[in-house]
Amino acid sequence: MAEPSPLGAATADPVFAAIAAADEAQRTHHAALNELDEDDDAQMRRANSAADAETEAFARLTQVMPTTLAGLRALAERYAVEAEATERWSAGGSYLRHIARVLACKSERPFWPAERQFLEAHQDVVRLIPDRVGGPL
Repeated sequence: MAEPSPLGAATADPVFAAIAAADEAQRTHHAALNELDEDDDAQMRRANSAADAETEAFARLTQVMPTTLAGLRALAERYAVEAEATERWSAGGSYLRHIARVLACKSERPFWPAERQFLEAHQDVVRLIPDRVGGPL
């Protein structure tokens, strides 16, 4: 059964198919790299073709507009996975996961930290960069 779009029309969200295609292309690429013999021209062509297909599938994913909140949440989660895999020292993946959690909340009222909907709001802030080079915080 299709999930209703934000506009109320019942449609299948195209972002799920695009995510599945990008994930499959990534699995195919990784399989082509498994035990790759770089001296084997046929294996190298397969690996390069799979790499190109993965790049194209991900590029198509970035062009798909989700039509449901569930689709938007899935897209944020997929981007979080990608960011965590490719940008290990960035916090982008955790930011995207936070957005995905927000989108999963079902509330008819505005979000208020006092309602304890987001435990992150109650965490201590950690300063990662000192105010002055070599000086105290």
